[in-house]
Amino acid sequence: MGERFAALRGFMLFADVAPDTIEAIAGSCTWRGFEPGQTIISHQDPSRDVVFLTTGRARASVYAASGRQVSFRDIDAPGIFGELAAIDGLPRSASIEALGKCLAMTMPQARFLNMLAAHPSIALAVMQHLSGMVRGLSDRVVELSTLAVRGRIHAELIRLAEATRADGNEAVLSSAPTHLDIANRIATHREAVTRELGRLEALGVVVKEGRTLKILDMALLRAMLSSCDASD
Repeated sequence: MGERFAALRGFMLFADVAPDTIEAIAGSCTWRGFEPGQTIISHQDPSRDVVFLTTGRARASVYAASGRQVSFRDIDAPGIFGELAAIDGLPRSASIEALGKCLAMTMPQARFLNMLAAHPSIALAVMQHLSGMVRGLSDRVVELSTLAVRGRIHAELIRLAEATRADGNEAVLSSAPTHLDIANRIATHREAVTRELGRLEALGVVVKEGRTLKILDMALLRAMLSSCDASD
């Protein structure tokens, strides 16, 4: 079996799918590479294809009329996006941009919907994926409504650390987002992120080494978040 089969086998959606079915899926879809900064899906685009990111990392964002970028989430391979438009038939809810070199498989809407109908295990996995997205966005709404900038920075650092599945009280973000990236995610400006990260470093909570950000005391960072409120 080929590289494309191996790439799709890494998706949780296909964990209970027979190998010959995965081979058929891989062979019936379009594969394409993307360069850093290239748009994979455009906001409000009428296309309905579902994209399976097999290598690389991409970012979901919307650009305001002012040109300001509002980032929702980063998508690491193996990851899926575009499923909302395929399911509800509405325009794209965000732009997806490649952060580095990426390889993706594009599945037409009709093929995707037929696959969900034919394979209950895939349909359940997609529902679980969508549930996770809703919960994550709900958490962000609560943070924006109840926390000041300092608390939102703490919450974002904890979210990034938990995504690494680190054990113990430390976490290493080997390719940490820039201060501007963090600011775009939590509705603030780069200078506020720079100030707070500097304060956390002075307190011994984090240390920055090039593009790597080490969180040295997750317990303390969580305690600091729990003590934050909208007036901080």
